[in-house]
Amino acid sequence: MKKNEELQKEVQETSSLMPLLNTKEIRISTKVARRLRNIIYLTSLAGIGLLFNSCVGGYVANEPAYVEYDRPQRPSNAHIWINGDWNYNRQSHMYVQKTGYWEQPRHGQTYVSGQWQINSRGKHWSKGHWQKQGRHR
Repeated sequence: MKKNEELQKEVQETSSLMPLLNTKEIRISTKVARRLRNIIYLTSLAGIGLLFNSCVGGYVANEPAYVEYDRPQRPSNAHIWINGDWNYNRQSHMYVQKTGYWEQPRHGQTYVSGQWQINSRGKHWSKGHWQKQGRHR
């Protein structure tokens, strides 16, 4: 019987300490969760920044030389010629000329040719695009 009483005392002592241990564990887990949340938040911001930065073409001091090439034969009288754009190559940090092509006009839209834009960082290519008629940039 004495063993039974001793076991009950041990259980009572342990259970009386449990709330203290749990509050310490809760404080620690709350701190860890807060730090993890901050790390995830900062990592997300850095990832978004890299994503938006990668969407922007590169800047150059001088426009690259335009290479003349022969146009292929027009497929039909309905097709219009779209001049080639420039694509920025991130490995070489240079713009590469893309050849032009024939395309049928899109209903209710006009094609706006690409052009070089200049700002404080340098020059960059703004690609050509289709635009709804009556809308000006």
